[in-house]
Amino acid sequence: MKNIFFTLVQKCICLDFLINAFMNLNYYKSLNFLTNIKNENLRNIKFLCYLYEYSFNDNLIIDNIDSFKISKCTEENFDELLQINLSILSDLNALKKLTPDTYALNLLNALTYSYFNFISSIQYFSPSSVSRSSIYNEDTSLKINSHNNIRLFNFIDDSTFEHPTQLDFDFIRQKTLESINIFFDFDYNTDNIIDEYYEVFFENNDKYKFHQYFIKTKNKIFKVRISNFTGKIFYLYQSLQYDIKSSAPINKDESKNLINKYLNEKFESEFDNFTLDKDYINTTTYNTITESYTFKYNYKDNVGKVDFNKGFYITINTLNLNIEEISLF
Repeated sequence: MKNIFFTLVQKCICLDFLINAFMNLNYYKSLNFLTNIKNENLRNIKFLCYLYEYSFNDNLIIDNIDSFKISKCTEENFDELLQINLSILSDLNALKKLTPDTYALNLLNALTYSYFNFISSIQYFSPSSVSRSSIYNEDTSLKINSHNNIRLFNFIDDSTFEHPTQLDFDFIRQKTLESINIFFDFDYNTDNIIDEYYEVFFENNDKYKFHQYFIKTKNKIFKVRISNFTGKIFYLYQSLQYDIKSSAPINKDESKNLINKYLNEKFESEFDNFTLDKDYINTTTYNTITESYTFKYNYKDNVGKVDFNKGFYITINTLNLNIEEISLF
């Protein structure tokens, strides 16, 4: 267990070095999320040192740090940034399995949530080689609920209306309404919208700029994010307005089964192309009660090979059995 702490802090320090390398490049100075990750990562290192002292009544001392190579290729460095975060998450999960102390477990859950958010940020804003000319020319053969010819990863492209050269307000709103209808069974023609508003993030950097649309109804809240660079929806969220809970939180296997049922019903013709990452799971706990599980699915290409750069994270609330978040990468 001590060795896991040592390697974990080493990885966090390496993460700091790599973030510094990005922040020293003029092109990435406008990315505020890197500064946020750096500051939170440094706080997390302090928490880990404190947790080590709390657990073993000893100071954590790092004698040496494994070196790593910074590539001249920016995309490779973003991938390295992602891999370090994934490795940190793996170590945190290993520590949670070995920790019987409730206080220590709550700290580890908070750290896990922190690095999971880092991963989401990195995947949202990492460089993409997608050509602007090919943004709206992708396959849309997926059949959903026998009504929509929509493909999970590229459903931005359909024939219902003409795509604008620049993503405007009407386009963003229409795609938001369509997506929450598809993913969360929200009928915007009959369900009353109480409130809605629109936000733009990273407005001064077209490559990382994205649009977020918020919708509030009598019973639910929805958020949808659309990348300005690719024109694709990459994040969907829903939550219940009122705290409706089942008699007891469902366990991990029950959560996984419900998610598989949801995916099979929504994307029946492509369900066999979704591959569950059995080594990944993120658990959110409050007062010893597991509130949600997040699973990771990768996507198979046309020849059946798993594409580790394409997939999605999906979160289920264990108390009200609600699919809360879907993050596509």
